[in-house]
Amino acid sequence: MAKYVTKKRVIMVAVAALAIGLGTSAFAYFSSSGSGSGQATVGSSTNVTLASPSVGPLYPGGASVPVDVTITNPGSGSERVAHVSGSVADNGGCLGSWFQVDGFDYNGTLAAGANATVQTHVSMNDSGTNQDACQGKTMTINWSSN
Repeated sequence: MAKYVTKKRVIMVAVAALAIGLGTSAFAYFSSSGSGSGQATVGSSTNVTLASPSVGPLYPGGASVPVDVTITNPGSGSERVAHVSGSVADNGGCLGSWFQVDGFDYNGTLAAGANATVQTHVSMNDSGTNQDACQGKTMTINWSSN
């Protein structure tokens, strides 16, 4: 029996071919390159803090007394500390120049939020004059770093 080509069969074959063609069709495109920019903000340094507890007693011409100095980085980035020095402030008639504070080289970097403690010494020099104005006084040591 011979197969007859009917109008209905032709339409079905055409629809099937169209469906297959859409499923495997390719899309054309252009290749491209590009460029652009963005921004990054850099923070600023934060001063470290330097602190020491009260030490003593000190006497004119007496022995030096050890003092612990704590260096703290309160900032969000690492901070470099080189040299730390101290000086004693005047208190009434008691002169800061009558005292010796030994500075020290830290030469290190403190991470954000970190601290370090270093020991140094403080002493009261014999000025060769009456230093009674210092008796019983609490002296302030001012610390600085660079």
